[in-house]
Amino acid sequence: IKYAIDNGAKAVILMSHLGRPDGKVNAKYSLKPVVPELEKLLGGKKVEMAPDCVGKEVEEIVNKATGGQVVLLENLRFHAEEEGSSKDAEGKKVKADKEKVEEFRKGLTALGDIFIS
Repeated sequence: IKYAIDNGAKAVILMSHLGRPDGKVNAKYSLKPVVPELEKLLGGKKVEMAPDCVGKEVEEIVNKATGGQVVLLENLRFHAEEEGSSKDAEGKKVKADKEKVEEFRKGLTALGDIFIS
């Protein structure tokens, strides 16, 4: 992250997953608590927390980011498409729709030029 910032990255968009929320938003697995720790590790640099990991609002936040701004996307696993399946109310595994998985992937790849794992 520091290398990208120090070497002129327009912005650094961070994406991650946490826990097994089964494709549903669950505050217990939000990445929001990561923000203050990340800001400390980056020497006080502000980290903007996106409300989701895909969608129009996220695209707007990412497109406005400049000057090495750091944006943390919300937990990818809040979307069943991240793992390709989720669990229904009875705990049974339900496969994600292939078209929605492809749409999810396109939404993520549209947010950056380089992916580093």
